[in-house]
Amino acid sequence: MSSIVIDIGNTSVKIYKLSEGKVVKSGIYEKNFEKWMKEKNSPDEVIIVSVVPDMTADISKKVKKITKKTPFIVKHAHYKDLKSRYLDITELGTDRLCNIAYAVKNFKKNAVVIDFGSAVTFEVINGNGEFEGGMILPGIKLQYKALTQNTALLPDLDAEVTDLFIGRSTTECIRSGVQNGIAGICNDFVREFAERLSSRVHIIFSGGDAELMAKLVDFDFKIEKYTVPLGAWIIREMNR
Repeated sequence: MSSIVIDIGNTSVKIYKLSEGKVVKSGIYEKNFEKWMKEKNSPDEVIIVSVVPDMTADISKKVKKITKKTPFIVKHAHYKDLKSRYLDITELGTDRLCNIAYAVKNFKKNAVVIDFGSAVTFEVINGNGEFEGGMILPGIKLQYKALTQNTALLPDLDAEVTDLFIGRSTTECIRSGVQNGIAGICNDFVREFAERLSSRVHIIFSGGDAELMAKLVDFDFKIEKYTVPLGAWIIREMNR
């Protein structure tokens, strides 16, 4: 079975084509959805993951119009077997829910998914295979934007790897501060989590800035940029 997953985020809408649970193609929703649906081997179903409710309704209508099918919209109730210590699971973004589904399916326990997107999110699966909770902080671009919008003279920047720890220009100082700051938080979080568990911890890097941040941390990890669409497919499978 082939599926399309539409990931509606705060800054962009991404689209993924999956075949038997593996991502075979990715792109931007606006440019690719109709084209992919008109291909000879068009997908059998559409799955939507969204953290922007207003856009969910609009895109769902467009999907129905083009495919003549109702999309599967990921909701908290769809993850029926989730073991969780979170105080109110309905507060959790469905993108984070998908990251959890991916981690539990592939690692069972002692895992952390760090998703580097608009926000940097940490999802922790403890030694009992339970969703323990996590952490959220502003992502690279969001921190850059905050500095630009709230100061008179600081420049607007794009994420870029810098080898300098101490910046020697304003641009280098901002990049070093933001990117090494996030890397430092990741290092401390992973070290603390490993000490609490006294066990090997599986770290998964996901999201658009995963490869950039991979060069700045000092622990072992696996990069899987597509944890959200893969997790969405896993949740869909739970509900067939």
